[in-house]
Amino acid sequence: MEMDILVHLEQYLNRCSALLLLVIFGCIDLDSKEVKSFNVEIFDFNSKNGIFFKNKTPFTGRVFKLHENGLDTVYIQSYFKGIKNGQFVRFYSKNRIFEKRNYINGKKEGIHIGYWEDGSLAFEYNLKDDEYNGSLKEWNRNGQIIKSFNYVNGYENGSQKLWFDNGEVRSNYVIKNNRRYGLLGTKNCINVSDSIQ
Repeated sequence: MEMDILVHLEQYLNRCSALLLLVIFGCIDLDSKEVKSFNVEIFDFNSKNGIFFKNKTPFTGRVFKLHENGLDTVYIQSYFKGIKNGQFVRFYSKNRIFEKRNYINGKKEGIHIGYWEDGSLAFEYNLKDDEYNGSLKEWNRNGQIIKSFNYVNGYENGSQKLWFDNGEVRSNYVIKNNRRYGLLGTKNCINVSDSIQ
């Protein structure tokens, strides 16, 4: 009996969370017009040449997709005149954030941040015009930093560091004037760009 009550309570809270997310995202204003949210699986949407359409018209608004259980949100994406514009958020089950990033005129812009299922940071990338620009960091599930790179206009620049999960340095080098200096962490003559995923 208590288990049934807990299950119903959890389902109710999940529904409330999904509704709260839609209300929060529904308050964002694109171009001073009311922004409407649509379930991408219910309405007639399609994409052609990178443009997102609803009923053959470039779409402005927000779309979302629900998990199979119908309670949890898979993602929310904003569009303006058929182009990704605004925040994209993807979720684990129970509406826990998996990742979020921003788009401006179809290009990734600003901080792209991701989380492990427990809510701890998995990655944090800085982007400008769809390219890495600034710091790029990744952490393992234990919260240990495993990657710290720096970019300028999509190219590695400055200090670049990789660690093994145990904290031991895997790679530590600097890129200056398009040349690498330091511990590349490579074996058997493998190019450093081939060894970094």
